[in-house]
Amino acid sequence: MALPHLERLVAKVDESSEASVLDGEDIVYVVRVPSTAVMTIAVNVGGRMPAHATSMGKVLLASLPDHELDEYLSRAALKRYLPRTVTDAATLREQLAKVRAAGYAIVDQELEEGLVAVAAPVRARGGKVVGAINLSTHVMRRSVNEVRAELVAPLLETARAIELDLAGVA
Repeated sequence: MALPHLERLVAKVDESSEASVLDGEDIVYVVRVPSTAVMTIAVNVGGRMPAHATSMGKVLLASLPDHELDEYLSRAALKRYLPRTVTDAATLREQLAKVRAAGYAIVDQELEEGLVAVAAPVRARGGKVVGAINLSTHVMRRSVNEVRAELVAPLLETARAIELDLAGVA
C-alpha cells in the first residue's frame, strides 16, 4: 500500500525512501524506492538495521508504550557505529521524547558516515503506529537544516496519505 506513495515522494524530492516495521531490536525494511543518487549503504527489502541508530527506528521506538520502551532499553545492545551513535539509554530516551513531540526523527550520521535521514510514523485507523517511512540523503547533497526545511513536510504529507489508505479513505 505504501509503494505508490513512496514512488511519488521520491519523484518529487529525488531522495531514496523506505518503509519499515520494528522487529525486536531492529527495523526490517518492507519497501524501498531508490532515487537517482548513489548511496553507499546497502538497503534491501527484508534487510535489518539497528533501531537505535536509524531515523525509522527512533520513530518506531518513540511510539512504544513506556513499559515496552523500558523492556527494549533493558535488552538492547546500543552499539556504537560512529561517534554520533547514541549508546546511552538515558540519552536515547530523551531523544525519543523529542521525537514524540516533533512527530518525526532526524538522524545525522549515526549509522553511516555522511548519511542523514528523516522518518515519520505511519498510523493505523486507531492511531497505533504500525510502521515508519523515511527519506535518506547524503550530507554533501543536503545538510540537516536543509533536510528539516525541504524534506519533513513532504514526508509527513506522504505518511498521512498512507494512513488515509490504511483507514480505507481515499
